[in-house]
Amino acid sequence: MKESALNLNFTIGEVSKILDIPIDTLRYYDKIGLLHSRNRDANKYRYYDLEQFDSLITIRMLRAMDVSIERIQALLRDNSLNAMRRLLSDKRQDIDRQRTYLKHLSHKLDVLDVQLQRFDNTEVIELVLSHPCWVLLTDSIMESADQGLGGKVQEQVRRINAREWLAFCHTISIVSQDNLNAGRYHNYLYNGILSTFPMEDDSSVFQRLEPRYCARKCVIIGRDDYAKMDDHYDQMKAFIRNRGLQIAGHSLEVNLYNQYDNHYIEIYIPVEER
Repeated sequence: MKESALNLNFTIGEVSKILDIPIDTLRYYDKIGLLHSRNRDANKYRYYDLEQFDSLITIRMLRAMDVSIERIQALLRDNSLNAMRRLLSDKRQDIDRQRTYLKHLSHKLDVLDVQLQRFDNTEVIELVLSHPCWVLLTDSIMESADQGLGGKVQEQVRRINAREWLAFCHTISIVSQDNLNAGRYHNYLYNGILSTFPMEDDSSVFQRLEPRYCARKCVIIGRDDYAKMDDHYDQMKAFIRNRGLQIAGHSLEVNLYNQYDNHYIEIYIPVEER
């Protein structure tokens, strides 16, 4: 005796509950032709058979992988697995990039926590070995006579293809060694962006700052109180002299964290023995 074919139909509400797909989304899939409901009764209620149920599971899996509707449609029309294999390869690369990003994000959170704790006592000046970092430098924005400087900065930023680098960056200002010695602390040699996210493969845009021994001070400056930077620099220079050291390079101001009214800045001055 011949067995009858298994015939299972699911209402749109049942599919929505079982697969946790909103009814409006199922109707949208039907409207754009991604997956039509196969049957409708006299009251025009949508029904899905077992084959469509499986197709919806495939679609939900692909959406969970953040695949666009357009690409899903192309995948479902493809009669081979070639496009799906390419997708899986692309997704593996995306996951590897995300793992690297999350690893650096975790490290950044730890470092930032330690950095912000230093602002509990802004009187402290320390001798430290700086960490390697990567910078994008421009001429001093405040002092440059180049009318096209803004456009050049925008072009440099556009050349940065790594969102990760920008996610970990801080704005910086650099005072030349000559200006430091002369007490001209607001005459900047460079402005720029600094990040600890490695950018070894793009030396055409980024410069690597190697670790150096520096005097470091954390300062909190009000939005309109940048004249107070003079006192902090003078204190750092006295600290350097009193320890038998001398300034050995340009200073680095790292704008670590900004509020509306306060800027939290780390100042680094390279030093060496006299």
